[in-house]
Amino acid sequence: MIHPNSPYKRIWDLFVFICITYFAIEVPVRLVFHYKLSAGVNYFERGIQIVFGIDVLLNFNTAILKDRLLIQNRKIVSKTYLRSWFLVDFLSAFPFDLFGGFFFQYFGVTDSLKILRLLRSVRVFELFKSLRLLALGADSDDRFKLVEVINPMTFRLIFFVYWTSLFAHWVACGWIHLGPEFLADKDITTRYIRALYWSVTTLTTIGYGDITPVTNSQTIYTMGVMILGVGIYGYVIGNIATLLSNLDISRVSFQEKLNTIDSFIKYKKLPPNLANRIRSYYVNLWENKHGIDESEIWDQLPSGIKIDVSMFLHNHLISVVPFFKNAPEELKREVVLELKPAFYMKGDVIFREGDVPHNMYFLSKGHVEVIKEKTGEVLATLNSGSFFGEMSLIDDSLRTATIKAGSFCDVYTLGKDRFTEILKHHPGFAKHIQGIAEERKKNQSSKTHHTE
Repeated sequence: MIHPNSPYKRIWDLFVFICITYFAIEVPVRLVFHYKLSAGVNYFERGIQIVFGIDVLLNFNTAILKDRLLIQNRKIVSKTYLRSWFLVDFLSAFPFDLFGGFFFQYFGVTDSLKILRLLRSVRVFELFKSLRLLALGADSDDRFKLVEVINPMTFRLIFFVYWTSLFAHWVACGWIHLGPEFLADKDITTRYIRALYWSVTTLTTIGYGDITPVTNSQTIYTMGVMILGVGIYGYVIGNIATLLSNLDISRVSFQEKLNTIDSFIKYKKLPPNLANRIRSYYVNLWENKHGIDESEIWDQLPSGIKIDVSMFLHNHLISVVPFFKNAPEELKREVVLELKPAFYMKGDVIFREGDVPHNMYFLSKGHVEVIKEKTGEVLATLNSGSFFGEMSLIDDSLRTATIKAGSFCDVYTLGKDRFTEILKHHPGFAKHIQGIAEERKKNQSSKTHHTE
């Protein structure tokens, strides 16, 4: 059975979609203008019908997804297809023109049966939904990784433009069919363009009145189109308004947050320098994080996915730490889960020399300065991908330098208490850490003795 989300099936669906669009445009024009097709076009259309026939066979052999479960039972798949799209697909694929004499003799119709090909246009709804998704692969038989190819709002807009354009085309062809005398002295192209002009002005409720109905049938048809036009116009306005309001939800949310912060600053009567620091913090947070609250997303993820995401995002950060290089993989997975995000503005002191250590820090973005507190000398500058304060995880010695943010810093912290808890599950690695701590104390004592 063919997987419904396989890339090849998506490409085939796209090809069928193009074929459906061709018939949806060409068949109404041929029915109202009654022109003859060249031999090459006839062969082309016969090829499209063959494509439709192959598509019918493929649908009988394509598994279906129900409630995210992949159903590959051929009997169930066949019954589902027969109850849904089979009749539409069959009527659009059947070569009625090859049996024109039979249908004319028994039913009195011939060329008009080509209109049945338009039934296939209804499948565009399903194909649009199908084309929104692109398969990236499968984890198991019934769970698949899918990604949106296009933003949902953009996709809705494309879908709407496609259908309104196609509907305007059909309305124009209907207008010509009801009034064969409409610009009868003009060529086909001119007549169609003028009819399409009438269709668009009527559907958009503009109606300049330069083309008006003459017969009763045209008048009734025009009233129906006007009523549909009002609905389409309302739908357009509603969708555009929704599209614009949802175009950048995160930016709107950020602006609302800034307004709340301004109200807080005014209510608390904070001094200008402190108020500017608060505003700068949120502006930098927006520029670097686009208003994304990591902790909120993190809390909603299931534990299995959370571990994999953590390893992808943070494994490179902890792997550069010497005593983590030979750590067991399980310990690393536990460590990355305990990393907490923190943000610092330029000039913020992350910790001072002589402070009691509680965390180790991983610098994801920005740079920090290592400063000797007494002299103010900058000992070093650490950039993205660096780490500092790691000895707090090993021993209880006080901070030996001051760390100051040299720019907006995106930092992850690992708490000493949490690391101690992790070590309880890995006694072998705990001994390794203890050995490093003892060696460090010996080095410090030897340095002290040498100084004396």
